[in-house]
Amino acid sequence: MAAKQKRLTGEERRKEIICAAMEVFSGNGFSGSTTRKIAERAGISEAMIYSHFQNKEDLYAAIIDEKLKKTASLFFPVEAMRNKDDRQVFATIIRSFLQHHSGDTTFMRLLLFSALEGHDLARMFMAGPMTKFFDFLADYLQERCDDGVLRPIDPAIAARCLVGMIFYFVLLREIYGDQALQSLTPDETIDAVVTIFHKGMQNQGSPLG
Repeated sequence: MAAKQKRLTGEERRKEIICAAMEVFSGNGFSGSTTRKIAERAGISEAMIYSHFQNKEDLYAAIIDEKLKKTASLFFPVEAMRNKDDRQVFATIIRSFLQHHSGDTTFMRLLLFSALEGHDLARMFMAGPMTKFFDFLADYLQERCDDGVLRPIDPAIAARCLVGMIFYFVLLREIYGDQALQSLTPDETIDAVVTIFHKGMQNQGSPLG
């Protein structure tokens, strides 16, 4: 006799739909995805999707929220910032990015598809979580500039440059398959990126420069 399948709770079903949506969107793009495909991936009816999400916009917001629940706190190295340990601040951010995007590029692919297709997901992500993070990091960089330790560079640009460096590294290695980067360990990658960024930001006139 076949084992009775466990009945999912509402929250479990909701998460299952989100995971299915991420897989479908990241593999087909937004223009090539439908709620029917998402339902098929999740093994449910289309009506079930709309019993958990009012519309597609609601589903997109849930995808962002679900991703951030697992990663948000790791990108805000408050303790290292309190100690003004610049290398540790940068290393924590880089390590967190690597851990959550290397080997699983689902969310990165989602954002790329979204941006290329002019879809709302990228706009929602940039206007919300990413802007919050960039502002947070820029405030710290501005403080360190005021301390005379870092160069007087626009902190908003510098914050985006740090994230851009590791984002492009993951893009080259995980999506483009750049062979020159395949053998690097996480520690080697972190040390290289942090050193390049930190040395470039350091104020040579500072005692710490």
